[in-house]
Amino acid sequence: MAGRIAIAFFLLARIASAAGPVCGSNTPLTLIGIDTTSGTMLLNAPALGPAGPWVIELNGNGSRARLHEDRVKGRFGGSVGPGPVIAASSCGKSCVQPVRWAAGEWEPIGDQLLLPAAINVMPTYDRTGAPWFLIESPTELAGTVKVQAFRLENREWKDRGTLKVTGVGQPPALPAPQRKDGVLAGTGLFSASSRPETWVAGVPSLPAERRGQLVALTGTSAAYLSGDGVVYLSDDSGKKWRRSTWTPWGGNSEGTAGMWRQGSDWWVDLPYGDQEGALRLAWFDRRVPSEEKILLTRLGGNGDWIRLAEARSQVSTRNESLGLTQIMVPKGDTWVLLTGCVTTKGASSLVVRTFDGKALSEPKMVSLE
Repeated sequence: MAGRIAIAFFLLARIASAAGPVCGSNTPLTLIGIDTTSGTMLLNAPALGPAGPWVIELNGNGSRARLHEDRVKGRFGGSVGPGPVIAASSCGKSCVQPVRWAAGEWEPIGDQLLLPAAINVMPTYDRTGAPWFLIESPTELAGTVKVQAFRLENREWKDRGTLKVTGVGQPPALPAPQRKDGVLAGTGLFSASSRPETWVAGVPSLPAERRGQLVALTGTSAAYLSGDGVVYLSDDSGKKWRRSTWTPWGGNSEGTAGMWRQGSDWWVDLPYGDQEGALRLAWFDRRVPSEEKILLTRLGGNGDWIRLAEARSQVSTRNESLGLTQIMVPKGDTWVLLTGCVTTKGASSLVVRTFDGKALSEPKMVSLE
């Protein structure tokens, strides 16, 4: 029955308390960023009617959601790291003002930055708690971008160097496990104590259409998820890579997929968050399309894959089926599966399932307060 329960049944346990509907089953909810210390997740909901847009602040175990009007127009970006979410707001042509989420509002943090027009901002924190603001701009070489890094020191964004990198993923910037005062963006390592450097010897040699994202694990361990969902692993900082052939439903001792086709019968994705030394993957099993399942897995320290939980990917109501919209790992080994928003009796609630390290919960409605 996991993942398939009438929402009207558990509505009695939680009465939505928002002043009115702010989102529904067709409303796109976009993840802004995650504070991995508190586990707080920020989501954006567009305006519905005359009010909004909104920032939804979901706590670390997915049990409470606060609703705030988003007063910063033109905001973009969003950090994943050990501190309140950092983003950017426009302050004119080629100008951005870094902002940080505090007490339900976006507040300026540090000075404004003058930047090139064609850029992508990638804020995060290092493990000392210092904010970073990374700026990505294109290069002439396909698959390679130029990253310029700034670290906030005494309210000033200090330039910490520029490097050409590959393998930038989602999240695009994260704290570096290799250095406490450093952050990573793809193959690039930026820190307060040294010059920018490449932290891996290389990434898997793949054609352009299959290139994907690099994930730092612990020590010299790294993973690479290709654009078509193939997992590669390295134990020596990218000097050698091996392709993982394991699947959660394989029929032999290695768990390989056999006749099933990757990309159509099944595919994998990274949950959004800091992997924090342990590679976590979400597997979508569509071998029976009408009964699509999601499986949560983690790569153990001994190199063995662990199946954590399994459930139907959709949640059914009396009137419709709701598909997954976000898979997040806000803190440690906690997973939050968001299945959009529903409006009942004029008020809105998020539909959430959580994995607490032991079991995946039944769907629950979390009212927007």
